[in-house]
Amino acid sequence: MGIALDGALHWAGEPFESRFGEGSDTPVAGISLVHAALELELWIETFVDLPTGVVVRRVQVTNRSDRFRDLRLLFHHDLALSTGEPRETAFHDAASGGIVHHAGRRFALLNLDGPDGPGVPLWRLASRASSTAPGAEELPHGGRIEGPSEARGRVDSILAVPLPLPPAGAALVTVTIATGRTLEEARGRDESFRRAGAAASLASARAHWSLWLRQGERDLLDLPEDVASLYRGSLLALRLHQTPDGAILSGVEAEPALGALPEYRWCWHRDAAIAADALGRAGYHASARRYFEFTLRSVRETGALHAVVDAAGAPAAAAASWDALALPLWAFARHFERERDVEFAAPFYREVVIPTADRLAATLDPDTRLILSPDRWEGRVGFHAVVASAVGGGLRASAKLAAGFGDGSRARLWLNAADDIARALGRDLYRPEWGRFARSLTRQGRAFRPEPTLDASLLLLGLFDDFEPEDPRIRATVESVRGGLWVRTGVGGLARFEHDPLGEVGTTEIPGNPWIETSLWLAQHAVRTAARAQDLDAARTLLLWCAARSEGWGLLPEQLHPYRGETKAVSPSMAAHAWFVGTVVDYVERLRLLRRCEQCGAPAQARRETQASFISERSLPGLVGHL
Repeated sequence: MGIALDGALHWAGEPFESRFGEGSDTPVAGISLVHAALELELWIETFVDLPTGVVVRRVQVTNRSDRFRDLRLLFHHDLALSTGEPRETAFHDAASGGIVHHAGRRFALLNLDGPDGPGVPLWRLASRASSTAPGAEELPHGGRIEGPSEARGRVDSILAVPLPLPPAGAALVTVTIATGRTLEEARGRDESFRRAGAAASLASARAHWSLWLRQGERDLLDLPEDVASLYRGSLLALRLHQTPDGAILSGVEAEPALGALPEYRWCWHRDAAIAADALGRAGYHASARRYFEFTLRSVRETGALHAVVDAAGAPAAAAASWDALALPLWAFARHFERERDVEFAAPFYREVVIPTADRLAATLDPDTRLILSPDRWEGRVGFHAVVASAVGGGLRASAKLAAGFGDGSRARLWLNAADDIARALGRDLYRPEWGRFARSLTRQGRAFRPEPTLDASLLLLGLFDDFEPEDPRIRATVESVRGGLWVRTGVGGLARFEHDPLGEVGTTEIPGNPWIETSLWLAQHAVRTAARAQDLDAARTLLLWCAARSEGWGLLPEQLHPYRGETKAVSPSMAAHAWFVGTVVDYVERLRLLRRCEQCGAPAQARRETQASFISERSLPGLVGHL
């Protein structure tokens, strides 16, 4: 977005001063932009109209000067609707008055509603020679906004509206994106939104999401408002990562650094299963159920469960990450234990659990009884402790389902395989001389060598019902990981592993960038082992640490810069939000069990949350930065 004023073009960014809106628990993003030199202020609200799926951005421009201003408000769009060699078309649509971007069966109708009514009064279309070449935003000398009525190839566009503003005057502009598989469908959604109006659409969106949040509301006991606010935002973030078909995507943006690896915008079952489990335990059973229905459809259409699938359920080109196949089984067994919906569970058990658990049990290495797989970070291939832990947890959960459905032979087969994995973990991967588990075993000829690198993924041992919380080997491993991977700067947090090549490694005190999800794994262990209410202080502090490092609308990034605390890699991180929601639910349930009635010994009663019930304690980064 930009402003053309007095022959000069000013794109939003520097030197605009930005400030996010306060106090919204709904996915309506508000931000204020102020340009002191131009004496202009912009208030921007962005949301999605629920009945039509139209993306809406409302911009109010206020003239803070004492003179008349004749400006142009510009909106630049580079949608990249096609992959590979760009074959996109952009053109002015006389029927709607908007600009259409089109590639294959993807149509996006961009439209405006300004002081002179609906339609795009000024536009510029361009076809760029390359992804880095200038496009529509490169206005000709004098800033004239004009161009061809159609462009093809690698196209982008500018929509503009003139805004003559008197001193202290203001004007409101609404820009929309309506999509469809046909131009008629996109036009129909655009027209439906305009009939309802932006004000009614915004009120409906706020009401819908307020009701949705109340569905799983709970008393968060002693957790402060910062954590409660991030909890509500995390629930919404997880829901907004779920497609209408039920897939839970690992990200909302492409990550160029991935290269040939699958996109974050696809469904990585390793993350999606954790998110579905967190949503279900938080009270959003319908969202969890839609994920399992999506998984069942994907298996029916492709013939097997795949580690990574796209939003339609088609398999992506990814390595065989066996923990990504085990965790949906683990999450589904927990879902069934909560819901007990036999008619829903039976086809999933027959068509997903049985073939996948059979594959997992048959894939165990005959020598080690572990499983050869890429590690948690999609890097080295070996016999990794965390993969074995997840596979063991998935097999044990599948055995419980099999026993429930009267499938005794499979229950025994899968339980025996899970026991083999547990024995192998204790025999080959626990190293008494190190006082902890090894990250992995690597084959050297006929022998196997334990990998000594300290890795935060070792904290996942015990989180998939594979070890008891009090197991001294797990406790010792947790302490080793905490001591070796905590980032000892004002930022804090836990790095992935020693000498992480993706990190800003500057000294021996900084093993890598701090990650949100790894830090939450520490909190998970603090919750699991708490024997008294005060034992939960470490987990509570880590939840405060996450709240202090959320950004903007309350979004958690994947990782942080170890010195400056700024966002690194993707944001928001669906995995970080999933682990945050799960940790808050675990914390509250554990604290409720530890706060027993002095007379009868019963756990404290769970209460429905109200807005007034939150403790108004605030947190600042400095309070938890010393960790």
